[in-house]
Amino acid sequence: MGKVLTILLAFILTGCTVKDYHVYKPEEKKVVCFKDLVINSPEPTLKDILYRNISDGVLQSGNKLECGEKTNYNLYVALNSINFYSIGYSPSQRANVYAVEVNLNIKLEDLKGNILTDKTFREKTHYVGTGLRSDFEKRYAFEELGKLIKIRVLSILSEL
Repeated sequence: MGKVLTILLAFILTGCTVKDYHVYKPEEKKVVCFKDLVINSPEPTLKDILYRNISDGVLQSGNKLECGEKTNYNLYVALNSINFYSIGYSPSQRANVYAVEVNLNIKLEDLKGNILTDKTFREKTHYVGTGLRSDFEKRYAFEELGKLIKIRVLSILSEL
């Protein structure tokens, strides 16, 4: 028993260290104003999910999110389309695997109105479900799409 504790203690002391990680830190924090999010979809939670994830993308890029005197850039996001379609069927020939695809436009401009970035992205994910369970799974699919869009926003702002 004492030998096992000694080996375990040696493993803990040599194997567990604090690892460094690198975070993108811009030389100078820029202030981004998230001006507009246009969504033409009846999905009730989609606007909330996208707004939260895009805001997180701005903050995780090391910049500030504020609309005011100190604003350097304006950010505009428009959801061009959202499509649902079935990609899998159960043995009873009912659709139970769906794909969700969004087409999104992200535009970043400076205060003079010069467009720095105007990109259109298409992101896609899928979910499984039938009946009421399908609504919960659809929300999780929206969350996954939001995470993918957050990464896009983070990459756009890290290029500045």
